[in-house]
Amino acid sequence: MSFLDQAAERISQLPLLTSPAVRYGIAYDACHDVGEALLAAYGYRTRGGAGQHEALGRALRAVLNSPPADAAAAQFDRLRRARNQDRYEARPVGSADAIKAVEVAGNLHAAAVGLLRL
Repeated sequence: MSFLDQAAERISQLPLLTSPAVRYGIAYDACHDVGEALLAAYGYRTRGGAGQHEALGRALRAVLNSPPADAAAAQFDRLRRARNQDRYEARPVGSADAIKAVEVAGNLHAAAVGLLRL
């Protein structure tokens, strides 16, 4: 299964979830999968460990740099920061955050599919 396939599977499950925190986490993971797919398409991958998600955000902005995909790529870093607050500071995300994360995941996936012509 490819990273884009993983992202599509996660996105397809989002309507079934009712918890904002769980929806947010799954949508964020889908965004991350899209970033990994784009890096792989160019022959790269992120290193594990500290800074990996931040580097992925920079890569998304570099590759998806024209409208309308650039807006979704720019949102990834905001999603990352909110995810970190939820995960490491026990500051939960709300319903609006989850809705935005789902939107960004769908937009990033559509942009990647269009760019890679899959």
